[in-house]
Amino acid sequence: MSMDDCIFCKLIKGEIPREFLYEDDEFVAFNSNAPVADTHILIVPKKHLSTFMELDKEILGMTKVAQKIIRSKKLEGAYRLCFNGGKYLEVFHVHLHLLGGNIKSYT
Repeated sequence: MSMDDCIFCKLIKGEIPREFLYEDDEFVAFNSNAPVADTHILIVPKKHLSTFMELDKEILGMTKVAQKIIRSKKLEGAYRLCFNGGKYLEVFHVHLHLLGGNIKSYT
């Protein structure tokens, strides 16, 4: 998938309206359209990287953003961080799932 076809790239560029819970020069974070938890936030690098396997230094930045959101949403007592890959990857733009509170069972 090219960056031109990537829904996350379109969100980041403002071509598709979206409220960001967090934004800086490198990352955005927003609520999932298909939540599996009370809190389900996607943390997405602005740079298009298709999969987890392409991550390098970006992974540290993504975890720092997750820490900020965990603190601001007071999720320290119950959260999960998850990357999907292979057949589990629905959008081919790497993103970190931050799940908090009650989490539904999923595979």
